[in-house]
Amino acid sequence: MSAALSFKKRFSREHLLEIYTEKIKQSGAIGLDRMRPANLNKILSAEIDHIHEKVHQGEYRFTAYKEKLILKGASSLPRQISIPTARDRIVLRALCNCLSDVFPLAKLTLPQTVIDSLKKALDSGAYAEYAKIDLKTFYSSIPHELVASATKKKIRKPELRKLISSALTTPTVPESRGGKGADRPTIGVPQGLAISNVLAEIALQSIDATFGSRPGIWYKRYVDDILILAPAGLARSTANELITQLKGLKLNPHDFGPESKSKVAPLTDPFSFLGYQIESGNVLIRHESILRFEASVAKIFTAYRHKLLTARSVPDKERALAYCQWKLNLRITGCIFKGKRLGWAAYFSQITTTAQLRSVNHTIRKLTDRFCPGGEIRPKSLIKTYYELQRGMKAGDGYIPNLDALTVPQKREKLAMWLGAEAAKLSDSEVERRFEIKASKAVRELEEDIAQTS
Repeated sequence: MSAALSFKKRFSREHLLEIYTEKIKQSGAIGLDRMRPANLNKILSAEIDHIHEKVHQGEYRFTAYKEKLILKGASSLPRQISIPTARDRIVLRALCNCLSDVFPLAKLTLPQTVIDSLKKALDSGAYAEYAKIDLKTFYSSIPHELVASATKKKIRKPELRKLISSALTTPTVPESRGGKGADRPTIGVPQGLAISNVLAEIALQSIDATFGSRPGIWYKRYVDDILILAPAGLARSTANELITQLKGLKLNPHDFGPESKSKVAPLTDPFSFLGYQIESGNVLIRHESILRFEASVAKIFTAYRHKLLTARSVPDKERALAYCQWKLNLRITGCIFKGKRLGWAAYFSQITTTAQLRSVNHTIRKLTDRFCPGGEIRPKSLIKTYYELQRGMKAGDGYIPNLDALTVPQKREKLAMWLGAEAAKLSDSEVERRFEIKASKAVRELEEDIAQTS
């Protein structure tokens, strides 16, 4: 679709309203203006008119993004996430849809799909070496001129180009400071925006196409991790050529060296990619990922014990038990939410042996016996979850919960775990809104189990 046609379609009043209703209204994220997305509904008509007018005049300006820092460990700087206001989120989602129309191939591939392709490449026997290349501070180092040149090939409409530039140069600031007087960034794509992934993919689309289509090698970049499989003697020269081209784009790949994250080695050496461990012909889960998952399960039981100790009544204890059971099983099985399979087991569904899952199942049983010796909690199984996942999205018997399919009464029942008797008094619309917030938070916690997979 042409940029002009997509711009007209995606920034129509009807589509902007649809974005708010389906994507923004029920969410809990609050930007620097401190307005809850649901409250925007009270002034929605005026806000949609404002967006429509300013965007089509090429004069729309974003409010400074609110900064959220995510810790990555003592040895790493925290990851900066940018949180826009509710109104800006409507614009950014429309812009994301527009960019996806114009650049249909600039879509981040699912990690499971990448690993499936890697398994087939390994099984082919055509490759003897691998090269891994890591890009330093990927999102924050992408030059704005690289985005501008990559998008200019298909986007000539000045209003759309101005909107992209405005989104990139809007500062991200701590809530306590506010956006007044903040310096506008001259480099980097803010993380956490609807457009973050698609702009990063567009920026590197040309180089990915060059190496992805090169005969004789297997190439894949996933965000800041690059893996190349090649015949004997070809991996290092190919990787060096790629590093040279990446530096030519003013990106920062790690050079090869003793302590570098970039590496060239024979395929007989174990290596990791996207949280998976490739070893002795098997595709496994990295040990660090297993430890992180087991720690998250132990945290659920610890929180349950604390809730029991502070419970003031039998209903409080019953709610604590129901919540622990629900959260534990959700952690084990993951869920379907907004049409996607999510969770630790879903992420690692490409493993070639279930031995590690059986070991983790054993750990979960030990934790259950320790914290619930009376058998009041019965955890689900990672093994059964794995085989359910192999059957696909439509084959479920309810073992993996589909949060999209819950009725209002079922959502009300889930909310009772947090709210108690108050849940029965809520209107249906309020049940929908609150459940969306609770479900989104639970999904974010599931995603923490697979964070730092590189």
